[in-house]
Amino acid sequence: MTTIHPATPIPPARPPRLPVALPPPPPSTSTPEELLAGADRLLGTATASTTGVWPRAVALLLRHALEEALRRYWHARKPQLAHCPPHAQALCLESYADPDTARRWSATWAGLSRACHYHGYELAPTQGELCGWRDDVERVIGALAPRVQ
Repeated sequence: MTTIHPATPIPPARPPRLPVALPPPPPSTSTPEELLAGADRLLGTATASTTGVWPRAVALLLRHALEEALRRYWHARKPQLAHCPPHAQALCLESYADPDTARRWSATWAGLSRACHYHGYELAPTQGELCGWRDDVERVIGALAPRVQ
Protein backbone atom coordinates (compact mmCIF):
# COMPACT_ATOMS: atom_id res chain seq x y z
CA MET A 1 0.00 0.00 0.00
CA THR A 2 1.27 3.43 -0.92
CA THR A 3 1.20 6.14 1.66
CA ILE A 4 0.61 9.64 0.46
CA HIS A 5 2.45 12.20 2.50
CA PRO A 6 1.15 15.71 2.71
CA ALA A 7 3.00 18.03 0.37
CA THR A 8 5.53 20.29 1.94
CA PRO A 9 4.18 23.77 2.08
CA ILE A 10 5.49 26.09 -0.58
CA PRO A 11 7.05 29.15 0.96
CA PRO A 12 5.20 32.30 0.06
CA ALA A 13 6.66 34.06 -2.92
CA ARG A 14 8.74 37.08 -2.10
CA PRO A 15 7.21 40.30 -3.26
CA PRO A 16 9.04 41.64 -6.27
CA ARG A 17 11.75 44.14 -5.48
CA LEU A 18 10.98 47.55 -6.74
CA PRO A 19 13.87 49.46 -8.23
CA VAL A 20 15.38 51.80 -5.73
CA ALA A 21 15.44 55.38 -6.91
CA LEU A 22 18.96 56.65 -6.91
CA PRO A 23 19.58 60.04 -5.39
CA PRO A 24 20.47 62.77 -7.87
CA PRO A 25 24.18 63.11 -8.49
CA PRO A 26 25.87 65.75 -6.38
CA PRO A 27 26.63 68.99 -8.14
CA SER A 28 30.00 69.17 -9.77
CA THR A 29 32.76 70.69 -7.73
CA SER A 30 34.41 71.93 -10.91
CA THR A 31 33.26 75.05 -12.68
CA PRO A 32 32.75 75.03 -16.44
CA GLU A 33 35.82 77.24 -16.74
CA GLU A 34 37.95 74.74 -14.78
CA LEU A 35 36.75 71.89 -16.97
CA LEU A 36 37.55 73.95 -20.06
CA ALA A 37 41.04 74.64 -18.69
CA GLY A 38 41.54 70.90 -18.14
CA ALA A 39 40.56 70.23 -21.74
CA ASP A 40 43.01 72.91 -22.86
CA ARG A 41 45.82 71.23 -20.92
CA LEU A 42 45.11 67.90 -22.59
CA LEU A 43 44.82 69.52 -26.03
CA GLY A 44 48.23 71.09 -25.61
CA THR A 45 50.13 68.18 -24.04
CA ALA A 46 49.42 64.92 -25.83
CA THR A 47 52.14 62.50 -24.72
CA ALA A 48 53.01 58.87 -25.33
CA SER A 49 51.10 57.89 -22.19
CA THR A 50 47.92 59.57 -23.44
CA THR A 51 48.09 58.36 -27.04
CA GLY A 52 44.70 57.16 -28.19
CA VAL A 53 43.01 58.34 -25.00
CA TRP A 54 43.34 62.13 -24.96
CA PRO A 55 40.82 62.91 -27.74
CA ARG A 56 37.96 61.24 -25.91
CA ALA A 57 39.14 62.61 -22.57
CA VAL A 58 39.04 66.12 -24.05
CA ALA A 59 35.57 65.43 -25.49
CA LEU A 60 34.35 64.23 -22.07
CA LEU A 61 35.72 67.32 -20.32
CA LEU A 62 34.14 69.64 -22.89
CA ARG A 63 30.78 67.88 -22.70
CA HIS A 64 30.85 68.00 -18.91
CA ALA A 65 31.68 71.73 -19.06
CA LEU A 66 28.64 72.27 -21.31
CA GLU A 67 26.37 70.30 -19.00
CA GLU A 68 27.67 72.08 -15.91
CA ALA A 69 27.23 75.51 -17.53
CA LEU A 70 23.64 74.60 -18.39
CA ARG A 71 22.96 73.26 -14.88
CA ARG A 72 24.30 76.47 -13.33
CA TYR A 73 22.26 78.56 -15.77
CA TRP A 74 19.06 76.81 -14.68
CA HIS A 75 20.04 76.90 -11.03
CA ALA A 76 20.21 80.70 -11.26
CA ARG A 77 17.01 81.13 -13.31
CA LYS A 78 14.70 78.16 -12.69
CA PRO A 79 16.13 75.98 -9.90
CA GLN A 80 13.60 73.19 -10.48
CA LEU A 81 15.05 72.61 -13.96
CA ALA A 82 18.61 72.28 -12.61
CA HIS A 83 17.81 68.73 -11.44
CA CYS A 84 16.42 67.53 -14.78
CA PRO A 85 18.48 65.55 -17.28
CA PRO A 86 20.56 67.67 -19.68
CA HIS A 87 18.34 66.76 -22.62
CA ALA A 88 15.26 68.16 -20.88
CA GLN A 89 17.19 71.27 -19.85
CA ALA A 90 18.31 71.79 -23.44
CA LEU A 91 14.74 71.53 -24.73
CA CYS A 92 13.74 74.41 -22.47
CA LEU A 93 16.78 76.54 -23.25
CA GLU A 94 15.46 78.14 -26.43
CA SER A 95 12.53 79.61 -24.48
CA TYR A 96 14.82 81.33 -21.97
CA ALA A 97 18.13 82.04 -23.71
CA ASP A 98 18.63 83.30 -27.24
CA PRO A 99 17.93 80.71 -29.96
CA ASP A 100 21.51 80.81 -31.29
CA THR A 101 22.92 79.82 -27.90
CA ALA A 102 20.35 77.03 -27.56
CA ARG A 103 21.16 75.65 -31.01
CA ARG A 104 24.91 75.93 -30.44
CA TRP A 105 24.57 74.11 -27.08
CA SER A 106 22.57 71.27 -28.65
CA ALA A 107 24.78 70.87 -31.72
CA THR A 108 28.00 70.96 -29.69
CA TRP A 109 26.66 68.56 -27.08
CA ALA A 110 25.53 66.11 -29.77
CA GLY A 111 28.93 66.19 -31.48
CA LEU A 112 30.79 65.76 -28.21
CA SER A 113 28.50 62.93 -27.08
CA ARG A 114 29.22 61.05 -30.27
CA ALA A 115 32.95 61.72 -29.88
CA CYS A 116 32.96 60.40 -26.30
CA HIS A 117 32.05 56.87 -27.37
CA TYR A 118 34.18 54.35 -29.16
CA HIS A 119 32.93 53.19 -32.53
CA GLY A 120 34.75 50.32 -34.16
CA TYR A 121 34.43 51.86 -37.58
CA GLU A 122 35.30 55.47 -36.77
CA LEU A 123 38.45 57.29 -35.80
CA ALA A 124 38.72 59.36 -32.65
CA PRO A 125 38.02 63.08 -33.14
CA THR A 126 40.90 65.07 -34.55
CA GLN A 127 42.60 67.92 -32.78
CA GLY A 128 40.98 70.34 -35.24
CA GLU A 129 37.49 69.03 -34.44
CA LEU A 130 38.19 69.22 -30.72
CA CYS A 131 39.50 72.79 -31.01
CA GLY A 132 36.33 73.79 -32.87
CA TRP A 133 34.14 72.23 -30.20
CA ARG A 134 36.29 73.84 -27.52
CA ASP A 135 35.62 77.30 -29.04
CA ASP A 136 31.89 76.57 -29.22
CA VAL A 137 31.89 75.45 -25.58
CA GLU A 138 33.63 78.66 -24.55
CA ARG A 139 31.02 80.76 -26.42
CA VAL A 140 28.14 78.86 -24.81
CA ILE A 141 29.66 79.14 -21.33
CA GLY A 142 30.02 82.89 -21.85
CA ALA A 143 26.44 83.22 -23.09
CA LEU A 144 24.99 81.19 -20.20
CA ALA A 145 27.09 82.80 -17.46
CA PRO A 146 25.05 84.90 -15.04
CA ARG A 147 25.27 88.59 -15.81
CA VAL A 148 26.65 90.73 -12.99
CA GLN A 149 24.75 93.99 -12.75
